[in-house]
Parts: sequence; C-alpha cells; structure tokens
Amino acid sequence: MANTAAISRLQLIYGLCLPLAVLLGFFLADPHQQSTVAVVGMVLAVLCSPLLIKWHHPLLVLSWNASVAPAFLPGSPSLWMLLAVPALVLALAARSTDANRRFVAPAMIVWPLAVLMGIVGLTAMLTGGVGLRALGSMQVGGKAYLYIGLAVAGFLVLISRGIPAERSGLYTAMFFLPGLTAVMGNLIYFLGPKAYGLFEFFPATWAVGQAVATERVGAQAGSARIGGFTEASVLFLCFLLARHGVRGLLDLTRPWRLCLLLAALVGVLYAGYRSALILFGLVLVLVFFLEGLHRTRLLAGALLAACLFGLAVLEFLPSMPYVVQRSLAFLPLEVDPSVRADVRDSTRWRVEMWRDVVAEVPQYVLVGKGYAINPRELDVAIQGRGRGQMPLWSVAAVAGNYHNGPLSVLMPLGGIGVLAFGWLLFAGFKVLQRHCRYGDPQLRLINRLLLGYYLARVILFVAVFGCFHLDLVVFLGLIGFGLSLNASLWHQPAFAAGQERLPQVQPPGLGQLPMSTIP
Repeated sequence: MANTAAISRLQLIYGLCLPLAVLLGFFLADPHQQSTVAVVGMVLAVLCSPLLIKWHHPLLVLSWNASVAPAFLPGSPSLWMLLAVPALVLALAARSTDANRRFVAPAMIVWPLAVLMGIVGLTAMLTGGVGLRALGSMQVGGKAYLYIGLAVAGFLVLISRGIPAERSGLYTAMFFLPGLTAVMGNLIYFLGPKAYGLFEFFPATWAVGQAVATERVGAQAGSARIGGFTEASVLFLCFLLARHGVRGLLDLTRPWRLCLLLAALVGVLYAGYRSALILFGLVLVLVFFLEGLHRTRLLAGALLAACLFGLAVLEFLPSMPYVVQRSLAFLPLEVDPSVRADVRDSTRWRVEMWRDVVAEVPQYVLVGKGYAINPRELDVAIQGRGRGQMPLWSVAAVAGNYHNGPLSVLMPLGGIGVLAFGWLLFAGFKVLQRHCRYGDPQLRLINRLLLGYYLARVILFVAVFGCFHLDLVVFLGLIGFGLSLNASLWHQPAFAAGQERLPQVQPPGLGQLPMSTIP
C-alpha cells in the first residue's frame, strides 16, 4: 500500500515549488525592475527566516561594522540596516514567550536614549515631517531619520541577549574584523572592470574617490587616497588591542603581533585622511593609559619608539608618497607644497562654512531645523556652485553635512538635542567604565578597548570631525556590545541598582591577562 503521508508531502512540495519557480522565472526575465527585486527579496527572506530566527543576534553583531550594502535595493542600505528591524521583532517575540530572556537595559542608558529619540520625533513633527521622497514627501533628507531609528533598533537587538564569556573572543572578532570589508571597494577598482559586478554588494564610495583622484587631468602620482583603510585599519587595530592589549602587541618575543600593528599603521597612512590617523593614535594612547602602562617601564620605551618614528618621518617625509604626506600634514612637518596647498584648501572651505553656519545658531537654540530639505533649495545650491556663483561648501551646508560633530547635532535638533546627546554620551562612558572596574577579569582587555575606542570616537566627534546620524550607530554599537558582553554583571539586582560590589583584587601585570580563546 502506498504511503499516503509521503505522497501528500511530495504533492505539496511540487504544488508549491513549481508555481514559485514559474513566478520567479517570469520576474527574472526583467531583473532590473523594482518589482523583480521585491519579489525575489521576499522569497529569499522566507527561505532564510529559519536562520534569522535562530541566529539574528550573532548575525547583527557580524554585520554591524561590515561594509556590505546591496546596490540593487532602493537606497543601497547597509547590511545591518536590513537586519535591524526583523531582528528586533524576533528579539521582542522571544522576550514575550520566555521570561528568562531579559534585555540588558540599565536605566542609566535607557533614559537618555528615550529622551533623545523623543526630541528627534518632536523635531520631525515641528519641521514638516520626515521628508522621505520614497513615501511621497515633497522634501528630501529623511534618510538621516532612518539611520537614527535603525541605529536604536539595532542597539536594542544587541542588548537583547548576553554573550557567554567563553565566546567573547569569537564575538569580538565578529564585531571588529568585518570592518576589513571597507577596502573591498578599492580592491574591486584595482582588479578592473571584470570585478565591477561586485559593486552590487560592496559600496563603491571609496572606489569613486580613488578613481576621481587617479584619472583627473594633471593628477600627481600617489595622490589617490585608499579610503577603505580609514575604517579597516582602525577596526583591525581595535581587534588587535582587544585580543592582546598594548602590552601584548609590544611583546618582542612575539614579533608578528608588532608586524600586524605596523601593517595597520601603514594602512591608515595610505588612507590619506588626517582624521583617520588622529583616531588611530587616540585609540592607542587611551588604551595604553587604561591598561596602566604609563606607570611602568613601557612608557619610556613607547616614548623612545615615538621619537625614533618622528626622526624617521622627518628624514624620509619628502620622498614619501603624496597620500602619506597628506595623512601627516596636520603635524608641524615640512611636506610637499602641493600637499600643503591641498590641505589648506580643504581646511579653508570648512572654516568658511562653519563661520557662516554659526551665524544661524541663535535661530536653533531651542528647536532645530530638522533633517528635511527642500529639494528646490538643494538644486539652487548645486547649480549656483556649478556656475561659480556660490561657495564650494554651499551644497554641504544645505544638505546638513557640516563636517563638524557639535554642529551636526545643534542645527537639526537644537540646543535640547545637544543636551540629550551629551547626556547619552556621558551615560555610555559611565556604563563602559563600570565594565572596566567591575567586569569579569576574563573580559578586561575587551572592556578596556571598548572604553578607549569609545572615548577616542567622542573626542574625534567633538574636536575633529563628526556627523550625528552616522556616528550614532558607532556609539550605540560600542555601548550595546559592551552591555551584551557583560550581561551577567547587569543581571545582578544590586549592581543594576547602582550598588557596585567591591572590585576584586587582581595581581600585578593585569594587562597580560589573555582574552578567551576564539573557538
């Protein structure tokens, strides 16, 4: 006798798969239509849903710093943006069905984040809405609101689950090492037209900048900046510091570690951005002090190495590539005159823009102007700049790209937005500081790196370069990842209530404690 259950299952498979195959074949006949992308995307989402249900938290950790942005999707969203909302829905569903699944959400970070989001929402209501052209709005610029909302959604996913201490090394690698994908755009450009199809998955932003610098008329040799190293080198440095600490990287019995550090330094020099080298140095110095190495003999060795490096730079700087000289141009060093002129022009138009924008600050002391932009005003700025009737920075000012962290908060969100964001940054510092003081000794190197990198990003945002809606994901990512790593600490009622236990006495040489081995 035939197995009725088996026959029914087989009929069900054929009954679903054959019509689905016909439907996909019909849509794939014209693969560039948005309807095709939508249908294929929904089918893939359904097929991948079991993986997302089980692995949504580690997948978001893996994608947080990855430079992967499918160009075939509207707006080319980053991979973490695609995962944030469905992962949050799954995290909330898991919490509602399991009382033991608790979010690691201390009140000291939840309150400032809630106030900041309230101000963002109120600003959007008072300034004409979000401004998403895709939703039929007559204004543009709403993508900034999208970045802010998705950053908060991703943060909630990060704190929805604790990371076991034995897997801290694996998750740290998953969080920082995907940042190496930032160089994929430059690599694809180097490989040539045969590899250009990969731009469908990796953003071409850095490659475009490299191509323009390489192919422009009269371009100087070596002037093309390999911008992907801006993120890749710094995030690779963060992984090395979380894995070995400064003491471990300077261990001469393991010279390959120092070679990796030097490779990261060379990469950030070839990025050609002064801010990238400043951030690189800030991270190293802050982690050095957080490990307490300034009270050891390593301080003298570090100062000696810095002096030797400075002498080598002075000796060979004139013969260094253009892009390396540009990275070092913020220092009082003699560089090529063309490099000095390039840097001077780059600084001049920013200062001129800041001077003009600061004159408008009194209008936004209380409520900002929001992120919505009148497209007609933007078109006038673009045409005026093209005709030479408006300054070079006019388009950047209209678009809200001020190249300045405090202005990027004050102008769109007003003075109350600045206060709320400052509160959030201070709360994040206190959270990461408590992890360093009272966290598991096995996580000591990781916690110090997270605090050092966080402080370096805050300093860079305030004093050098920043953009609020883009940098918020960095700050929330570091805070959320730190909370997830130290979830067991916050699940102690006394600690969560602010009653810290006394720090455990640790033996000397704390910086030598190894991080948990990567499985």
